[in-house]
Amino acid sequence: MDLTPAQIGERIKTLRKERRWTLQELGKRAGVSISALSKVENAQVAASFDTLLKIARGFELGFEAMLNGVSPLLPAGRLTTTREGTGVFFSTDMYEYQVHSAELRQKHMIPLHMEVKARELADIRRWSSHEGEEFIYVLQGRIELHTELYAPMPLKAGDSAYIDSKMPHAFLNRGKGKAWMLSICFSKDIKFPGEEKPSRRKPPARETFGARRNKRR
Repeated sequence: MDLTPAQIGERIKTLRKERRWTLQELGKRAGVSISALSKVENAQVAASFDTLLKIARGFELGFEAMLNGVSPLLPAGRLTTTREGTGVFFSTDMYEYQVHSAELRQKHMIPLHMEVKARELADIRRWSSHEGEEFIYVLQGRIELHTELYAPMPLKAGDSAYIDSKMPHAFLNRGKGKAWMLSICFSKDIKFPGEEKPSRRKPPARETFGARRNKRR
């Protein structure tokens, strides 16, 4: 399923209006500026992966659930298969994305089959930065990984890297042909509707043997 910026923007607008939220309310929950949200909803820009991920978390939805508009129910014993040419597709000027396992609505990993189109490094403000960790594996071509804290890292087919994805990062195509990679994003902090939050109450103090003896007296 190919999603255009207009379709993505309409889905976000529908979810926001269902909750009777203003752009300001969604922006506060998602950590995205009102201006950026307005541009996404009105298809004035193609939202990046990390912007869409922030918006999904603002709605307290999984990434695919926001794009697919699906129920938040979480069945047990889940399994899904993504066949070649299927999944959810969207793109920016820097990357093409194919979301795998989109049928699993609530999960802590987001598997992405990505084509790296960018050949020139964008301003660091446009680099990706999102909660969690990210594993990348180069499938085809030559890719250069740029991060805020480390020197550029050249990667060829068969090479991989594992990064703290909160650290700003970007990928460049450094080969003559196309460059493809597998990216698996993970965040243990994602919370889904219905998940029980751990109690912060301290357990009752255990009574010592001496205290019990004093009570008997």
